[in-house]
Amino acid sequence: MSEAVPLLHNMSAPPRSVVKYAGLAAEAPNRRKTGLGDVFGTAVAFHLPPNLWRMGAKALLDVIGEGGGEGSPESRLLRFIEARARDLPIPDGAVVIPTRPDHLAPWPDALAAIAVITKSSDNIWLRGKFPRLSVLRNRRKVSLLIPPAFATKLEETTR
Repeated sequence: MSEAVPLLHNMSAPPRSVVKYAGLAAEAPNRRKTGLGDVFGTAVAFHLPPNLWRMGAKALLDVIGEGGGEGSPESRLLRFIEARARDLPIPDGAVVIPTRPDHLAPWPDALAAIAVITKSSDNIWLRGKFPRLSVLRNRRKVSLLIPPAFATKLEETTR
């Protein structure tokens, strides 16, 4: 005897529906190799300078040129991270992909790398995510897959 599991039912679709999505594969003139195979978008890398990943908030503020100021070093650093994340011309969310040496790195500043790394999980970068400074101990680089619409903006801002 088999019994249906109510959690697996979707009321808006018949139980035997199959959903397939081929994406924009046939329409993609901007396909590039990213380390994941042939995908649609541009890979952009963010790298921390050497030895920066072992520093605390106060030392990081000195490196980015914002050593003095009001408040605790952590709160000041978080404000700078949020401001830099808002300024980056990339989408509000992007897929994190394996970093390769041939990925574009248009923003060499340490604060851009800190902002992206602290707002990234293993799979996704989210501009609205609260930065986690603790990830700087284990991660020194991140690459994001940027969709073609944003890649055009990216090319304009890096010229």
